[in-house]
Amino acid sequence: MNRTLITFVTTITLMTTLNATNLIVNQNKLQEIKTKNRVLQDPVFHMIGAIEKPNSYILKIEARSPRGSQLLNAILDKQTNELYIGSAYDKEGNAILFPKDMQAIKEGVSFSYGKGSKEIYIVTDPECPYCTRFEKAAAGKLDDYRVHVILFPLSFHKKAPAMVEWIMQGEDDVQKKKRFEEIMLKGSTQYQELIKDVKKPFVYSEAVGKTMQKMNKAILELNVRGTPAIYDANFKPVSQDKLLNIGAKGSKK
Repeated sequence: MNRTLITFVTTITLMTTLNATNLIVNQNKLQEIKTKNRVLQDPVFHMIGAIEKPNSYILKIEARSPRGSQLLNAILDKQTNELYIGSAYDKEGNAILFPKDMQAIKEGVSFSYGKGSKEIYIVTDPECPYCTRFEKAAAGKLDDYRVHVILFPLSFHKKAPAMVEWIMQGEDDVQKKKRFEEIMLKGSTQYQELIKDVKKPFVYSEAVGKTMQKMNKAILELNVRGTPAIYDANFKPVSQDKLLNIGAKGSKK
């Protein structure tokens, strides 16, 4: 998917991550908060957490639909119980961001490679032409990094699940990376051996299926809207151009 879909995210330079000391994850308390506004009681919305502020609650909500899930930020006014869904900013104009579940993201990594001192996370779809273009452009330019790859087969790429299955059947990270590069850099079609019926949706093996559940949680937590998507060690978006320019110059910044 064209990376322009997430360009607006990468242009945000002022961001404030909320202090998680008042983080609420207790289900009884969350259920109590849900009763304060009828919209929150819609079964489409699943409240993951809340942060209590003096005059409001900052909510982290998963909106579920047949097409997938999306994380939403919302503010519930304590006095009026009015609900505001969408972006929020403090008085200085900084975007207010709910803390990400770092553990969920790390557990969703498909494989890692590299021995660099800096870390990056790359979300990619092996059938995505933009992802292929990025991988070819990045080849040999990420030596400064420890790269964590999260595979994200987009729903409209019908061959992607089989590609992911074939990659993830690698015995270790080294073999997974090799299989990944066979597809992305060399156009391998060996994954097609796993497709039993082209007319039916691909079914993951039990092991890969469990891994995919973790990958999907990571994708949701990162709020990925297009591929490829790149994040730094703090899970803040990084543009492709910036990453490749830094790699090409060998900068240590």
